[in-house]
Amino acid sequence: MARVSSLLSFSLTLLIFFHGYTAQQFPNECQLDQLNALEPSHVLKSEAGRIEVWDHHAPQLRCSGVSFARYVIESKGLYLPSFVNTAKLSFVAQGRGLMGKVIPGCAETFQDSSVFQPRQGRQFEGQGEEGQSQRFHDMHQKVEHIRSGDTIATTPGVAQWFYNDGHQPLVIVSVFDLASHQNQLDRNPRPFYLAGNNPQGQVWLHGREQQPQKNIFSGFGPEVIAQALKIDLQTAQQLQNQDDNRGNIVRVQGPFGVIRPPLRGQRPQEEEEERVGNGLEETICSARSVDNLDDPSRADVYKPQLGYISTLNSYDLPILRFIRLSALRGSIRQNAMVLPQWNANANSVLYVTDGEAQVQIVNDNGDRVFDGQVSQGQLIVVPQGFSVVKRATSDQFRWVEFKTNANAQINTLAGRTSVLRGLPLAVITNGFEISPEEAKRVKFNTLETTLTHSSGPASYGRPRVAAA
Repeated sequence: MARVSSLLSFSLTLLIFFHGYTAQQFPNECQLDQLNALEPSHVLKSEAGRIEVWDHHAPQLRCSGVSFARYVIESKGLYLPSFVNTAKLSFVAQGRGLMGKVIPGCAETFQDSSVFQPRQGRQFEGQGEEGQSQRFHDMHQKVEHIRSGDTIATTPGVAQWFYNDGHQPLVIVSVFDLASHQNQLDRNPRPFYLAGNNPQGQVWLHGREQQPQKNIFSGFGPEVIAQALKIDLQTAQQLQNQDDNRGNIVRVQGPFGVIRPPLRGQRPQEEEEERVGNGLEETICSARSVDNLDDPSRADVYKPQLGYISTLNSYDLPILRFIRLSALRGSIRQNAMVLPQWNANANSVLYVTDGEAQVQIVNDNGDRVFDGQVSQGQLIVVPQGFSVVKRATSDQFRWVEFKTNANAQINTLAGRTSVLRGLPLAVITNGFEISPEEAKRVKFNTLETTLTHSSGPASYGRPRVAAA
């Protein structure tokens, strides 16, 4: 008996010890009693643009397990190739340009073989249709046109670059899923640059604030690079960008000679085939990673007098299954309201692209943790389960939401498909201590599902007739 008692005492001591150790290692990260509209905390300036980074240590971002950045690329600016340790979902908020990715193990399917030359040398040599030797000017992986409204999915470790071939700044906002199972490092955003240098360093990482960030080639000895690429030592040293202070967005001098497809508007039939499938087996090399959310004709909710809402999940873009993120695009007119709702299975990062809105957010304690204006360039996190309502206070309010689930679901507090509509009248009557007539008005007065007018409360009386 004494032995059993000692064993129980020892087990209890171990339990208390491990509980305390776990509490120290994994403290409660979700201190969400007060939310704020956030703006960038760091700006990294480059020759042809800037990168604006939000503080991922802010409680609402830390709790959601994400970080956020905005890229502003000037005309003829080239964002040099880089990759990150996390899944990334980006949205083109403004402008147009080109995007390229280098997916490990995939072939260079874009080839410029318009010029035939004699059989000399070995680079890019192949056999032409008429038996003559064919040399490529260039060959590389897929390049895509991007434009405002495009949502871009990027898997970890995939090198990516952007080029602004328009006349206005190309603005891209990105969310990084630091809590993803694919991130095998800590919860810090870590861009790895293949070219260029960042003289300001990774200012968001403690201990690296004063250290310039160099590209990957800088860490190898020049002789190793020369041997690996079969080049001379001087060229190898040039790849290290040791004396290059242009930053990670550089200005292209002269024409930007990449192999590119026709603009989407010039090939509508091909674009439609991409959407419905072209009969070819889709692999990771050919998988679609871009979809546009700015086309009202493809909206999930559309009311001409109020606005529209479009969603993008893994049913629309299958690659989202792998990165476990999804997106929503909203555009509403002044005094339009998005009915109160909550995310059932995801955190949501809301970024304002145009206009202003009044937003209220309520937490699990029934407290209003945010009640204020959000405006262009700001973001706010809506944690899982927190109820939110949005009302446009400018002529037009437009936003994008990044959600931490490939198929995020919402529930609404009011409207035809709301939780109240699904409850029996007896539950509403007793739960809120109201009369059966009042319970009917609570349940049936709002006939919309998502968008409504916010000009004032509905008239007190019979349920109103649904608008067209």
